[in-house]
Amino acid sequence: MTVAPPRAARHAPAARHRSRPRPTRRHPGTAASTRTLRLEIQAVRALAIAAVVVYHLFPDVLPGGYVGVDVFFVISGFLITAHIAKPLATGRFSFRVFYARRAWRLLPASMTTLFVTLLLTAVFVPRTLWKDFTEQIIASALYVENWALAANSVDYSALASDSSIVQHFWSLSTEEQFYAVWPLVLWGCAFLRYRRRRRSGVSLAPAIAVALGAVFVLSLASSIWETAHSPAAYFLTTTRAWEFAAGGLLWLGLQRVRIPDALAATMSWAGIALIVTTALRFDASTPFPSWTAIVPVVGVALVIAGGMPEPRWGPAVLFRLRTVQWLGDVSYSLYLWHWPLLVVMPFVLGRTTGEATPLWAKGVVLATALVLAHFSRRLIELPVIAFSTERMRAPRPRHRGILVLAVAGMLVVALPAAGMYGSVVREQSASATTGVTTSGGTLSSPACYGAAAMQPRADCPQVDADDITPTPVQAADDDFADEGGRGCQVAGDDTTVKGCEVGDPDGTVRLAIVGDSHAANYVPALELIAKAKHWSLTTYLHSGCPMTRALVTPSCDTWKADTLQRLQQERYDVVFVAALSRTPWPHGLVRHPDELTPAVRDSAAAAYATTWVRLQQAGSAVVALRDNPDPGIGGVSDVPSCVEQHGDGAACDVSEADSLLDDPVAQAARTTPGVTLIDSTAMFCTDGTCPAVIGGVVVYRQVQHVTQTYARSMAPFLEPEVTRAVDAATSR
Repeated sequence: MTVAPPRAARHAPAARHRSRPRPTRRHPGTAASTRTLRLEIQAVRALAIAAVVVYHLFPDVLPGGYVGVDVFFVISGFLITAHIAKPLATGRFSFRVFYARRAWRLLPASMTTLFVTLLLTAVFVPRTLWKDFTEQIIASALYVENWALAANSVDYSALASDSSIVQHFWSLSTEEQFYAVWPLVLWGCAFLRYRRRRRSGVSLAPAIAVALGAVFVLSLASSIWETAHSPAAYFLTTTRAWEFAAGGLLWLGLQRVRIPDALAATMSWAGIALIVTTALRFDASTPFPSWTAIVPVVGVALVIAGGMPEPRWGPAVLFRLRTVQWLGDVSYSLYLWHWPLLVVMPFVLGRTTGEATPLWAKGVVLATALVLAHFSRRLIELPVIAFSTERMRAPRPRHRGILVLAVAGMLVVALPAAGMYGSVVREQSASATTGVTTSGGTLSSPACYGAAAMQPRADCPQVDADDITPTPVQAADDDFADEGGRGCQVAGDDTTVKGCEVGDPDGTVRLAIVGDSHAANYVPALELIAKAKHWSLTTYLHSGCPMTRALVTPSCDTWKADTLQRLQQERYDVVFVAALSRTPWPHGLVRHPDELTPAVRDSAAAAYATTWVRLQQAGSAVVALRDNPDPGIGGVSDVPSCVEQHGDGAACDVSEADSLLDDPVAQAARTTPGVTLIDSTAMFCTDGTCPAVIGGVVVYRQVQHVTQTYARSMAPFLEPEVTRAVDAATSR
């Protein structure tokens, strides 16, 4: 079906030459299909992919290399606007032809990459990561990966141990969404031109310019706003649309502009300088995309506008280099292959999660990616393009069949990925072994089960991998907030004060626990104790929000104030407090033990103590729970995956000196009169080592968060200290 105004436009924009035409001359704004007319675009593609790959492999070398993606977005806007506007102007645009061409051009290589990535996941990646990886693979196959990552607020500024194996598909998803919507926008402009033409003679170019200008302004405003308020802004289509619009506006502008050769050469060099400068100077702290993305966008616009300038001192001689053109040719395939190889390499090497990939291994990744990109271009992209071109020129091209094949290709990837995802979900839904029992109000557990293995004179052997509980797959999701306390731990910008009763609701002794997710670490143990003793226990939990006087975030500060008021009104007998030791507010996240200096610790401790005094004044006793060790800061950022790879062995253990920080909460308890400190370090570490598996139980689920199963195993050994603290408070 061809959709366009019935009459050819007399006002279609015409390309104008900068100087006299030559057979290989690059004219401003043209998007011809011949290779010789796209040398500067291929060159800037080469620069962009080089920036992205170097950034991913060596982020310290090129900390702003992520701007290469923005370069691709502008190029796409430039070329696709030309591919749509030209046939629209002549009344020959067809939605079916356009979408079929895009499917033939992009899907075979991307679906091949995704299918191979799925195989790599099945063979090398620990099953603990299958759920996240296959979920992302499915989202990538359906080209909604950017929205999936935005929903999870993934940080794309660095390669993390838990990075999705197809995280880079976010930009391809954004482009596909652009390809889906852009023809409708431009066709709407053509339709408007036709409807108004009889009265005012509005041409296609001004109508498109108005539409693209509106998209540019609104999207850029959204980008600036969202970047300042949400990490998800990096992935949103709405915050990136202005970059595509910039490319489209560039194409429109170049149709009527004559640029002298000397100026064109200067523009090209200036554009290259802007792109390179941003790649070198931008880093993870740069607000992005926001207004800062204007710099690389202007850079690529200058290069494209400069074209292939004639002066010998211009960059055209570099653009023509065979290596540069080859890299531009394979840029799409290289982008597809390099990231999955980089993410899977540590698993291929059997390295502990959190360990840096060695330099030689990154070299292997780069070499392999270049080889795969070359053959992917030669054996997949080019043959498919040639075949599709022949089919498109047939007397009766079957566009519907092409789209059916595209959907089939997506399903070939998505269905096996869904099967792997389902297998993990079924295992996670199975209940892990619970070894703690109650008899006469006293808790007990089998010898050598969980925390019992850390008791004096316990002589407990390592367990076989099949006997570890919960299984590593279960451990990754063994979270109080997601199971027994579903909905009790608020997160993000939520300021709701949600008190959840997890003890004996009829208990006359009333306890509460308040704090962040590290307070939630202790809830499963306190819950068992409270039920055994017939005490009431209410939780007040907010992710990333400890009960401190120090400012954290606006939403956290609101929640803290409202929660403190609730605690004062309720007058609990005992309020338990705990917090992540790596966030000694007001100083922010600690990434290395040396950063938690005595001054920082004491400042954070004073902020805690000020709040606790107000609870004491309201009539509540305060019991501080020292934070557990942090395997992430000790060198193992994903304990379940490490245990899946290495079992119950020393490979996943961390040093107590490195992982156990001098908790400001403990410091505040030591220096605040009337506050009791319960230090559970002996249940996590022994002889200077903090094991990943204790008594056959996986200790950590996500970075430094404790599994419910291990927390419950601690209950019999926390019970005496908790009971003494509660008895002291209620006997006053």
